[in-house]
Amino acid sequence: MEIVIGATSWVGAPSKQASAAGGGYIEARVLNVRPPRRRQERAPNQGDRRTKKNAVDPASGRVMTLMIPEGYTIPRDIESGNYRIFLRFVAQRG
Repeated sequence: MEIVIGATSWVGAPSKQASAAGGGYIEARVLNVRPPRRRQERAPNQGDRRTKKNAVDPASGRVMTLMIPEGYTIPRDIESGNYRIFLRFVAQRG
């Protein structure tokens, strides 16, 4: 007979499950922040070659480049546009 009280969990690599789907948080580091792209003036006879998918950046917007160390937490189809992303800024201590 074996009686185990307060056994420790198995040691190994962390599970690679997408915790973001369950309302979890993903920590990221800001690599770059830049102003939005400017609108380009076009000649009167030229049409707009951009598609609706490539909309103009809002004038008051900011473009951020983020590094997410645990990339497996990001959904595989993130580029599909089917997700809303909320950011929460917390100052580092120390």
